[in-house]
Amino acid sequence: MAYNVSALPAYVQENHDLLVKNFALVGNGTRSRISIQTGIKQDAYINLLNLTPTLQSGAGCNFTAAGDAVLSNRLLETAQIKVNMEFCEKTLLGKYAEYLVKVNAVDNPFPFEQYITDALVAELNKKIEKLIWQGDKTSHSTDSDLKWINGFIHILGTEGTQATGTFTTAYDAILGVYNALPEEVLEQGAEIYVSPAAFREFMQTMVSKNYFNYNPGNQEFGEFLLPGSDAKIVRTQGLSGTHLVVGSYPKNFVYGTDGESDEEKFDIWFSQDNRTWRVAVEWNSGVQIAFPEMAVYAHITTSQE
Repeated sequence: MAYNVSALPAYVQENHDLLVKNFALVGNGTRSRISIQTGIKQDAYINLLNLTPTLQSGAGCNFTAAGDAVLSNRLLETAQIKVNMEFCEKTLLGKYAEYLVKVNAVDNPFPFEQYITDALVAELNKKIEKLIWQGDKTSHSTDSDLKWINGFIHILGTEGTQATGTFTTAYDAILGVYNALPEEVLEQGAEIYVSPAAFREFMQTMVSKNYFNYNPGNQEFGEFLLPGSDAKIVRTQGLSGTHLVVGSYPKNFVYGTDGESDEEKFDIWFSQDNRTWRVAVEWNSGVQIAFPEMAVYAHITTSQE
């Protein structure tokens, strides 16, 4: 029985732009909330404007310029990353995935190409989400997933503001970060990012304190409105395994990639030489914090991650 993969290239070709967008350009998780800057081949200065106009008397006819327009000129560095994989249909025979081969004997073959691409995009999104938060070219130099760029945590550790105090619970750390946020952050819509474990702990605290008479926010997608405030607590997979709580406004965090050329690739082809199907994915990723002074973090000193 032959495995029918005749439709494999067609699916990828027809959905190439969507596949690339779903992992390299926008993705999910944190990247769906923060600033996105495209057109970055390798390094570029981020384009965020902090405008502060000055009110003046309009009684006269004179013109006096006043006020500041500060363009953040922080450098955003990206790394060129790729994934190469190889699939041999014969390895499916006699294995748990043999049903994939059998299904193709019917008139409506199983869309194996979509099965691969959907799973690959989902896994790449998980890895990029963790990379943009926990990436560190020095301390993770031997980690195949985290060695490519310096992520938000690295930038915060050198330039962010650490909340004062010792915080032994997620609830205390979140309050510590919230109370340390500058007024400008609160005015622009503060969000406080936590790991899934810290989010669970925080939600249990909300239950114990009977705070559910407040608007709980969109719990289905891991958000909760901090009682007595306008700040959102956001569950972030990128902080998994850490004891860190981070607060700022979403647009202060910038994700950079290309997105405007053929640098991003998602190709599947049959190798005549090797008699296998091959997958090649290439893209670039990088992050920066536009105004580090507007970002606050705290460590939870004891937590069950």
